[in-house]
Amino acid sequence: MATRIEYDEELRDISSQIRAMGTEVKRAIDMTVEAFSGLDTERANQIMQHDDIIDHYESLIEERCIEIVVKQAPIASDWRKIASYMRMISDLERIADNCSDISMYIKRIAAGPEVHVPVAFTGMFDTMRDMVSDTIESFFNGDTKLAAAVIRNDEVVDRDFDVIMKEISAEIQKNPGHTDQFLDYLMINKYVERMADHSANIASWVTFIVKGQLRLQYTDRYRKNSES
Repeated sequence: MATRIEYDEELRDISSQIRAMGTEVKRAIDMTVEAFSGLDTERANQIMQHDDIIDHYESLIEERCIEIVVKQAPIASDWRKIASYMRMISDLERIADNCSDISMYIKRIAAGPEVHVPVAFTGMFDTMRDMVSDTIESFFNGDTKLAAAVIRNDEVVDRDFDVIMKEISAEIQKNPGHTDQFLDYLMINKYVERMADHSANIASWVTFIVKGQLRLQYTDRYRKNSES
């Protein structure tokens, strides 16, 4: 059995790998914003290929967490960290998957006629991107105030989601011949909102690690609405 010093070093190393994974996720988001703004299909393909890097990080970190549980005897605070790490990498991986999902719709939209893009998308993407960046920093620094700010910003994304939904609905009524493109934008709207929810979840796990308090956001907006 490893000494406590070795054990703590292993946990710190895993933490560093999570931050590296988060950096790759932020890169995927930046590429997604770039691909979306220019309907860049080449960039969209790069995003989908980049997802393999993030999947590798998830598998590696998950394996190391399981190995610690099997080989060591984690105390309560360590269990909290390890369980949180495994849930956090799952949320990070889902954010990356959503980038790939959006890329698929970018390619579909680019192949069709040009249509009006809801203005609120710009702010929605910016807020979501800031949430992901801040939640990674809150994790690495144990900053529960920053984590709480991330969770509050989820409401900003939700409001943008509603604005875009209404605008797309109006555009479909005015231009029914372009319904397919508008429905693709509707799917992108859904995925950006989910990415914000996953980011808020990670922020909740940060608070759980530091304070032992956990309050997760729903990652399905329709479930949220049905229970409100």
